[in-house]
Amino acid sequence: MKIQNMIKKITIAVLSAAMMLAPIVNIKAASTDVVDTSKTGSITIHKYDMTAAKQAGVNTSQFTPTGKQEAAAEAALEKYAIKGVEFSYLRVGDVEQQSENGKIQMIYELPTTIQQILDLTSSDAAKTEGSKTYFTSQQINEKLAKALEDNTVTKDKLEDYMGKNGTAMDETNANGVTSKDKLPLGLYLIVETKAPENVTYTTNPWFVQLPSTDSKGDDWFYDVICYPKNETGNPTLDKRVRNNPDQDNVTTANTDRLADFTSARNEYKYQSTVTASKAERLDYQFISKLPHITSSTTYLSTYTFNDTMAKGMTYGKDAVIAIYETKDAADRTNVNNVEKSGALAVWKSSDTDPKFAATYGKSGDDPAMKIEMTKAGLNELNKKYSDKYIVVYYTAKVNTDDSVILGDKGNSNDVSLTWKRTNTNYYDILKDKCIVYSYGYDLTKKFSDSKGDATKVKFVVKNKTDNYYLVARADRAGVYQVTGKSAKEADATQFSPSSDGKLVINGIEGDEYGFTETHSDAGYSLLKKEVIVKVKETKADITPTEANITGIQSKSDADSTANDGVPNGAVLKNDVTVQTTAASATVDETKATMTKHDDSGNAYINMQITNQKQFMLPMTGGAGNYLLIIAGVVVAGCGILILNKNRRRSQR
Repeated sequence: MKIQNMIKKITIAVLSAAMMLAPIVNIKAASTDVVDTSKTGSITIHKYDMTAAKQAGVNTSQFTPTGKQEAAAEAALEKYAIKGVEFSYLRVGDVEQQSENGKIQMIYELPTTIQQILDLTSSDAAKTEGSKTYFTSQQINEKLAKALEDNTVTKDKLEDYMGKNGTAMDETNANGVTSKDKLPLGLYLIVETKAPENVTYTTNPWFVQLPSTDSKGDDWFYDVICYPKNETGNPTLDKRVRNNPDQDNVTTANTDRLADFTSARNEYKYQSTVTASKAERLDYQFISKLPHITSSTTYLSTYTFNDTMAKGMTYGKDAVIAIYETKDAADRTNVNNVEKSGALAVWKSSDTDPKFAATYGKSGDDPAMKIEMTKAGLNELNKKYSDKYIVVYYTAKVNTDDSVILGDKGNSNDVSLTWKRTNTNYYDILKDKCIVYSYGYDLTKKFSDSKGDATKVKFVVKNKTDNYYLVARADRAGVYQVTGKSAKEADATQFSPSSDGKLVINGIEGDEYGFTETHSDAGYSLLKKEVIVKVKETKADITPTEANITGIQSKSDADSTANDGVPNGAVLKNDVTVQTTAASATVDETKATMTKHDDSGNAYINMQITNQKQFMLPMTGGAGNYLLIIAGVVVAGCGILILNKNRRRSQR
């Protein structure tokens, strides 16, 4: 009995405890199954560069958004976080549970402007109550998806609406994260409203319900975590130069060759390096592929080229811009045919509504030429020319003074492109360069007996590659600066050494030349034939900079620039690299010595030409006297013989 009573008491106690706990369990379950309207919510956004992630082999399709934290996604994508993205949020309306005629569903309030952007009509409304109109999530999702098929138009409208009505969240930090808490419950619209320079595709606008239902449909949660995707991409920059075949200061006999832009020697193609003589006019260009632009958030706010020219060159101050559909179309053009090149647009700084402004300084300044898109130009680029190719053409002349660097160092022409999107505190820079090489002759004139007058010697120099003669100016005795070219030998410069036998010719291009000695000092022999000098120009393999993945943030507004045209606070990912193959030369097929010009190696081809003394011939006067003397001796001898013979006869 006692045992039975004990068991009975224990059973009653257990049942009583179970009954006491049952209400607690039910209440706990109910607290997650229905919305607690006393709470607030939060939105956290993680921003990643999906372009870089995919290129690195990350399988981004493995991640499914649930509204909750995805630790695996964060671990896989942490290297690709994007800093400087701004999102704006707006509570657009209430969330209600509709119950009519036994039909129950969730409905969502939307403002009239958003209804119009999404093409929602009154007939689509699930409920209209006073000034409030409600729709189902199915209707909203379907209309948003359809509206975003045009992408740019709808994005622009929503971005503009949010710019006027929304609240900006803090920009994403170095981990690509931004968040906002203590948000009243309701339906929110999230739009990406500012992007740094490397973002090309902004995330499509989306709606967030606070609180949201668990992806499994089990309960409500109040802290929503989003992982929107961004595509990134950067513009390109390629700087090139070529010899101009139609120079007004050059007249050559080989006109057919000049007209051939695709000669085997590639002289008239745009390249990273070129060799040129002094006074030559060169054509320059830089080609940039414009980045992808999808909406006003990805609009370019700055697109500026800063060009720095070596002191040995002078700008023609004639920059022109053309825009092309493809890289091939851009490559087929040059400064002389840009008007007929089939470009999508041709811009000049002198246009009535100029699309760019060109400012010029002195060669050697940083920058010496600035090509900056105006507001009208940026508007054109943003709305018409996403992913197209923009080409800047201009000319420059090689100076005819000692400012030109001879030899392997060359005359560098550097360009940088600074671009920004709507988040103007973030920008990036690309840099490239091209180099012009020129050389000189350092000739020593000697005489075999060291007695000749070198100033009496004269040479003409012919460029046998391009079939022209050098025209030059004498700066001082024996030192010349090339100033032009002539097709006729009669118009060529007669180069003469100084009294000490030195002849220096500055500013020739890397070609084959013939030196012909046309005059020497009296009593010395001219050279039998021309001396053949071949100059193999310097070659450079130039690698431009790479774009920075996460951009550069300025300490202040990035519009302020340092002397080198780079915005303050910039830290470039790398710099242009140049791998150089040195110049060389031969004289009559024999390797020649090349010496420096200041700190630039292989600048002057060293030559030594010695004139030999002529052979001595008998003088005309001396030879006549000898004959007279001999004749006189003969006559006198004959006379003596005759006298002796007559004397002997008389003695007989």
